[in-house]
This record gives sequence, C-alpha cells and structure tokens, in this order.
Amino acid sequence: MKKIFFILLSFSFIFLLKGVEKQESNNKIKIIIKKKEDKSYLTKPKPVNIIFMLPLFFSSTKLNQESKELSDHALSFYLGAKTAIDFLIKNKKQQKINIKIFDTKNEKKRIANFIESYDLSKIHVIIGPFFRSSLEEIAKNNKKIPIISPFISSDYLNFYPNIVQAEAKNIYLIEPILEEIKIIHQKEKIKTLYLLGEDPGKKIINFIKKKLLQCNPHFQVFYLKNNFFNVVNDMPFFAVFLGGNPFLGKKFIEFIKGFSKKKIIPFGIGYNSVYYENISFLKEYKFLFTTKYHFNKNDETKRKMFFFMRKKLGYHLNKYQLLGFDLSYDILCRLIENNNLFKIIDKKPFSGLVSKYKYEKISDKGGYINRGLWIIRLH
Repeated sequence: MKKIFFILLSFSFIFLLKGVEKQESNNKIKIIIKKKEDKSYLTKPKPVNIIFMLPLFFSSTKLNQESKELSDHALSFYLGAKTAIDFLIKNKKQQKINIKIFDTKNEKKRIANFIESYDLSKIHVIIGPFFRSSLEEIAKNNKKIPIISPFISSDYLNFYPNIVQAEAKNIYLIEPILEEIKIIHQKEKIKTLYLLGEDPGKKIINFIKKKLLQCNPHFQVFYLKNNFFNVVNDMPFFAVFLGGNPFLGKKFIEFIKGFSKKKIIPFGIGYNSVYYENISFLKEYKFLFTTKYHFNKNDETKRKMFFFMRKKLGYHLNKYQLLGFDLSYDILCRLIENNNLFKIIDKKPFSGLVSKYKYEKISDKGGYINRGLWIIRLH
C-alpha cells in the first residue's frame, strides 16, 4: 500500500510542476505557483456586421400587385437568410452576428439618403438591393464595402470593384456542354447540332454557333423553338434542349425516343422537372445537363441544413427562402474566417442547399462574379 501511495503522490507532484516556478535561496526551495495567462481574447471570434437592403414595404398600406409580389420575395429571402444565421450561431456558439435591415421600398432616393446618413465604417458587407440601378447607386457612393447582388448579374455591374454578383449568368451553363461536344466531335466527327426549346438567356444560341464554328468552320447548328419533329437526319447529331419549359421538356423526351442511342447525343441546359421524371430512360443516353440549382439528398451536411430550415420555416420552402439561406450562409462563413471579404472570396468554392458559389474577379478594376453551377450526368 505504501508503495502505491508513493507512486500516485509522485505523479501528482510532477503534474503540479508544469504550472510552478522553482527558486533556490540559502539551500531552501521555494515554490511559486504561477497563474495561467488568460488568452481567451485571442481565440474569441470577431463579430460580423451586416446590412440587408431589401424592398420589404413594411410601413406601406396600399401596394400594387407588383410591389406586393416584390415584398413577398424580399421577406422570403430574409427569412432564409435569418435561418442561415441561426444555423451558424447554433454551430459556432461564440460567434456574434449583428444585423441591420433597411427597407428600400424600391426607391433610389431613399437608398441614397440612407448611404449618406448612416455610419458604414464598421459594416463588413451589404446584401442587396435586388435591382441593378439601386446596386449602382450604393456602389457610386461607397467604394470599399462589399455589396452582394443576390439576383442580378449584368455587364453593367462588372465595372464596380466592390459589387459581387452572386447569381451565375445563364451563358455559363453552356460552357461544360460545349467542352463535352468538342471532345466527342474530335473522336466521332459529328458536326451537326440541333438547339431545341426557348433560349433562357437570349444569347446562348449565338454563343454556341460562334464557339462551334471556331472549333470547326463546317459545323452545322440549327435552332428549332418548338417544331422538334421536323428533324430529318441520317447522320448522328447532337441535340441540346434549352430552358425549363415543362411542356417543351416533355416534347424533348418524345423527340429523343424517336432516335436510336447511336444516332442522337442529347444534352440539357438549365433545370427541368422532366429530367428527374425520366431518369431511368435518360441514363441509357448518359444524359448530361447543367443547372444553377440542385439539391443533393445524399449529402449529410445538406440534409442537416435542410431539416433545420424546414423546422424553422415549414415544409413548403420556396426559391427565395432557399437562395436567402445559401447566399447568406456562404458570405457569413467567409466573413467569419476573414472580416475582409475581398481577401477570401475567390479562394475556394462553396455549395449550399441548392446553389454553388465559385467567385472570380472580373478584371483588375472590376468586381466579382459567380461561375458556380451543377454539372449532372445520369449514368
């Protein structure tokens, strides 16, 4: 028993020496217990200060239909954003996020007055407003604070160094498909392409023609808006369906069924419900489509986010709630890592519940734009 007691006592003494200082004086040993230095201030996260500028029309009594719809979208967007903030605080309990909401009422003069009168020196980011002219109004009067454009991606915004365009342009959806077509063209020498449906960006058709003719000046590109069954071709060809029209989407599926797998190589641009309704069939063609919005049910992190959001906002989530959640969660995660958004925004991509964010600087003097999208192959 004495031996055991001695071992335990020795261990305790050694452990104690880690926090003490020993001084020797006149053959006597004096032990001074040192207080542990408090360094908690070094690890405590810095607060994030954010302003939402949204057309909420809260104090307005009589709204026309357009303003009422705009107000509903803005409120849904903010509820999604607030849920993202709640989710972050739940997982990062020490993090402080300060929010200010400014109701723009979709008035440029009201926005200008706010920018002139409010102290923005400690604000890390402004999310909103919704419209281009309002975004420009802020950017002209404030050239340092990042301004996030939630829904507008426009060439007019490219020249403002502090505007971040979060919505990927429709034109980016075609680029992965063109790369796929070029690879197949080099192997199989297929040089005919049919574009079917409605052009969502009004620029995609000319963009495709230009790029494919650069690849091969003999490439033939035909556009059929809705008369899909006028195609008569004995040689293999590419078929690209444009847009998300569900009625035309069904016609596109019927169109594919009219040709053998050796004859047609189909692709899709943008989300369409018919792709998910015909997964088994489209797998036979190794169908590839690109989309800005997609929910991956197999991702455990996304599932946790989704169930948290559904618990807060109910089962019937809308587009604006989902986009409000994704955009705010992404921006806030970056700001928590570094309060200077511009030092981190283009360093790594992020995928939210339905959106992807991969920011690139537009030019030396310009701002940033999102090029994130989903590339989905059924096989």
